[in-house]
Amino acid sequence: MTGENVDRGSFAACVELLKNFLAQRNKIVDRIQDVLNAQRRPVQFLQDRTGLSRALDDSFAASLGTSSSFQLKRQLEEAHRASGFSPRHVPELHNDLLDPAELVVRGFYCWYQTRWPGRNGRQRYAQTVFDLYLIRCLQLLSMRIWDESADGAGDKLGDVQSLLDELWNGAPSDQPVLVRDARWLIPLAQSPTTDELVAYFEVAARVADSLPRDDQLEIQKAHALMIGGHLRSQIRHYCLSDGIDIDDPSVIRRTRTSNALDFALLIQHLASLLEAYEQAARGGDETKRLELAGAVLQAISPDPELFVNRVDLLGAYSMMEDVFVAPDDAGQAAYTGLGQRHVRSFERYASSIDRCVEPLADDCRQFRPIDGGYSPYGA
Repeated sequence: MTGENVDRGSFAACVELLKNFLAQRNKIVDRIQDVLNAQRRPVQFLQDRTGLSRALDDSFAASLGTSSSFQLKRQLEEAHRASGFSPRHVPELHNDLLDPAELVVRGFYCWYQTRWPGRNGRQRYAQTVFDLYLIRCLQLLSMRIWDESADGAGDKLGDVQSLLDELWNGAPSDQPVLVRDARWLIPLAQSPTTDELVAYFEVAARVADSLPRDDQLEIQKAHALMIGGHLRSQIRHYCLSDGIDIDDPSVIRRTRTSNALDFALLIQHLASLLEAYEQAARGGDETKRLELAGAVLQAISPDPELFVNRVDLLGAYSMMEDVFVAPDDAGQAAYTGLGQRHVRSFERYASSIDRCVEPLADDCRQFRPIDGGYSPYGA
């Protein structure tokens, strides 16, 4: 990465800034509670996300007695967008990272329609807003672990984990723990829809090339679970909005022709997960085997016919020409570096899934839906 990097040394400065916020947690929460005490404010104030975002920033800045620290926060946001993760504008939908101001607007709407809570209720919601604000910062920070040197990426990810641990260790016991593992912040930071697609594969390559094996697998597992969930929710949306059954042929056609990005990313993550699954099975590590089986099965559950039986078609459906193909020096079509990486990942996936079909089918029985319980296969 070049121009989109945060300034040299600013990763450490951001870590210190977030530590200061955690040390001043109670004072900041009190100031957020004051922002939430808005039952007599005009409706325009209650719906002003930009103004409420500034009010939350001020609540944090006041705890440090200076606003200069927010230059680092803005720099993190700008670096994230400059690296290719600028959210696409989607009319009437929120398409961005976790946004505390958006949650405040939604809280105001709920209270305005029902009943405004007293101070204790507002204080509890203020605690949640504080948590969301810190998680947003940690999401952005997790994407900057490669900026200064890829060699130190694992240590920096450990710094992010320490901050996340401190966030929950100091939280009131009634607060929901939204995410425990810093490695999940990396796929979370990539969840908004964007127009540029190259950055997703660049990050996947950095994860595979620079982080310890366990960290790689956990990030790849998180990606696989989240992408599988996204595809299943998309299928459900199509079924409900069009009034059709889940096995209607149009559902499969629409899914396969509109999800090349998701399919390509799944292939790259599943290639590693399947190899780790085989290793766990050979080594007799049943806990690890089932953990990986669960991730693989959730990832392929939106279209098992494609991912298991028609792998020949999967290659075509996941080939993103504008990312993986470009003219060479002679003007002929050739794979880019990312394209070559994808072809290798696809070959690894095709080989592994062929060997793993039978053991995965056996392990799938462990995840059979239970009456009254949630299962991603319940759709």
